Amino acid sequence: MGNWLLRWQFDKPTYQPGDQVRVNFWVENLGDTILFASEVGLQLEFQQKQNLYYKKECAAQVSPRATQYVSSLVLEIPKTIAGIVRYSVTYHLSEYSQAGRIWQDLGPFWEELKWYIKVLPVPYYQAFVSRGLPPEDRLVGDQIVEMIQEWGFETFTVGIDELVDRKALAPAIRERVTSSDCLIAIATPRYVDALTGYWRTLEWLHGETGIAFGTSRPVLILRDQGVVVGGLPGELTELSVPYDPLNLEELRQKLGSVMPIFRQWVAGKRREEFLAGLAKVGIPLLIGGIVGFLIAGSKK
Repeated sequence: MGNWLLRWQFDKPTYQPGDQVRVNFWVENLGDTILFASEVGLQLEFQQKQNLYYKKECAAQVSPRATQYVSSLVLEIPKTIAGIVRYSVTYHLSEYSQAGRIWQDLGPFWEELKWYIKVLPVPYYQAFVSRGLPPEDRLVGDQIVEMIQEWGFETFTVGIDELVDRKALAPAIRERVTSSDCLIAIATPRYVDALTGYWRTLEWLHGETGIAFGTSRPVLILRDQGVVVGGLPGELTELSVPYDPLNLEELRQKLGSVMPIFRQWVAGKRREEFLAGLAKVGIPLLIGGIVGFLIAGSKK
């Protein structure tokens, strides 16, 4: 019975969207039989539904109790992906049978999505996040803020990252909004409008969005799909992305398409260019560490 250890190592600890990635593979033969590696590969999380993966054919024979470099695999991180990107490993081995003097194809091996690489966009931008402070709002808001941070934004919210006396609240908010590169609002439901029966969000969103809009800062509104937003934010429907609070993974996928073009707006491009890019966004892509290894064996 053969036993082996597959090792791999990425060429960098972190990547940026669009980066080229090189992964090196080794096979350590822990048994007494001869092994032959004919293919290695990686499948990133977004490739699963399409049943695609990056692969590299190879021809590496590994003697008993020896370690052999197998091959290197080159792939590219899509420009629409950032944050923690999970991946699985696949490889194909054969084993030489001393008794039968034949090579036995062990077939391809597939591992689960239990490793990851980190993809960080640069440069970092300062984002003022307008959101609710009560625990019921933060339950969803904290998760969304983490998604925003994955796209290269340092986030700040008055009342969470800085406690301010009520008398100084208004000037503190204005100062923080105007010193930020953009504003991202998270519109969570707070009360039901008695006349319409629709959920409304709190007035803080209107004022903070107004400051950003009035000073020509990029604005993005992430809105609970059950909330009707009034005032100025309600007029900025083209800048609004709805989300389902019970399925935040869907929002993460949407941000994979929205955030690259929003970052371009923040970088200095015009609002019209952002809106044109947003209009072209279709179905979003579905979307660790620098080294990894796994131990396996044949069933002979």
